[in-house]
Amino acid sequence: MWVTFFHLGFPLTFSITDRSSLIYKIIGATIDCFFCGPAAVIVFFVISGFCIHFPYRNERNKLNILSFIISRYIRILTPLLICIGLVNSFGMNYDTVGRLVGWSIECELIYYSLYPIILLVGRKFSWLNFVMISFPIILIIVLPRNPTAMMYPSFGLFWNALLGLPCWLLGCMLAEQWTPSNKTSKIIKYIWRIVIIILSMLTFSLMLHAQIGFPWTLNIFALAAFFWLKNELNHNKENCFSILEWAGKWSYSLYMMHGPVAILYNRVLGFQDHESLNATHWLIRLLIVLVISYIFYLVFEKPSHKFARYISHNIKSINNAVSLKFNKRNS
Repeated sequence: MWVTFFHLGFPLTFSITDRSSLIYKIIGATIDCFFCGPAAVIVFFVISGFCIHFPYRNERNKLNILSFIISRYIRILTPLLICIGLVNSFGMNYDTVGRLVGWSIECELIYYSLYPIILLVGRKFSWLNFVMISFPIILIIVLPRNPTAMMYPSFGLFWNALLGLPCWLLGCMLAEQWTPSNKTSKIIKYIWRIVIIILSMLTFSLMLHAQIGFPWTLNIFALAAFFWLKNELNHNKENCFSILEWAGKWSYSLYMMHGPVAILYNRVLGFQDHESLNATHWLIRLLIVLVISYIFYLVFEKPSHKFARYISHNIKSINNAVSLKFNKRNS
């Protein structure tokens, strides 16, 4: 939702166009920077690393590489390719998706492909050492390629993925450090939530007003996101917002579809892509985005998820049967 609000903007009634006084400047700047989509994507990278590595943390499970890669690709690529096909059918092109979120999905596919190697390196040298060494080296390698870049995905697919890799590794380390016994007080949770929003706003403000681009700030922001999420992970299930738990199941569909649907709405009604709408049109557009994203989840994403699980289970069963037969033969 944070990325969605970043791309959809605020309704015109919330905009502060008068910046003549200091108080209006502060209010206007706060509204401008409140929803920082690029920072939310970095949080997504950390969460992704956590989710992928969690089943294999502390060497709990053995990775079946074939099953892992195929299921991940089916899970991610099937909805993405369908999304691109739908976008093309409405006269838009892949850039409509790629300009908004496609680059991060492509990075994810690279991380999944590299995960078997990442897992070996992390277990051999420790995840903390892996993160501490990769963080500065990758920044030194990538940032000089385009030091004035304002947007995070400004380096091409390979270099974008390399720049985001330390953020993803932080998620792996978070999974490795997780223990069910950790408890964090509510006040600490709320402090971290406020801090993370302020820091995300700061990265946005530095880009807008100081010409310090997201590539220079968001990897540092990822460190704060690591500690924030470390506290959130210990939240009791019964105290969660059930509607957000439910919405999380179709968040990938929202991630892909919010941009194309919003652009299509604007073009059908004659608005410019980045035009500020009045409150009524803004709310209608948001509701249409949510409804279509949920329908896309039911029709395309959910079946692809189930199919990925089915394929993964079958590959594991075949491997287990082959291994058992091989062991019997040897014995």
